[in-house]
Amino acid sequence: MPTREELAVTVRAVISDVLGTDPDELRERTSLAEDYGVDSLELMEIGARLERTLRLRIDPDDLVSARDVGHAIDLLRARLDDPATAAPGSRLHGAVIDLSAPAPVPAPPVPAPPAAVAVTAAPTVPVSEGPA
Repeated sequence: MPTREELAVTVRAVISDVLGTDPDELRERTSLAEDYGVDSLELMEIGARLERTLRLRIDPDDLVSARDVGHAIDLLRARLDDPATAAPGSRLHGAVIDLSAPAPVPAPPVPAPPAAVAVTAAPTVPVSEGPA
């Protein structure tokens, strides 16, 4: 189970990645709505990335109810500490959460190289330079 500080590092990294800011700029009392003007779409993106990274289902109400970054970390910590309070469909029971690296994102398929095309030289035809 990650410590609160490990969880905080992960949460700040995800938020800063979505917002395009430095993780060190995000403090415990940073309000995403007031300080960064985060809208519901950005909030859902943050939630989706946290779900993938932490491998758990996050209740959208938790995201909306979080007053600031520290409160969001505390809400996630509570979900991780007590699987009974986890959002429905979560995979917390018996889950192993590795915060050392984000969950891998599958690489897009690599297109097949184009089929080989046989190229043959066209026969050379002498060009006349006019009447002889």
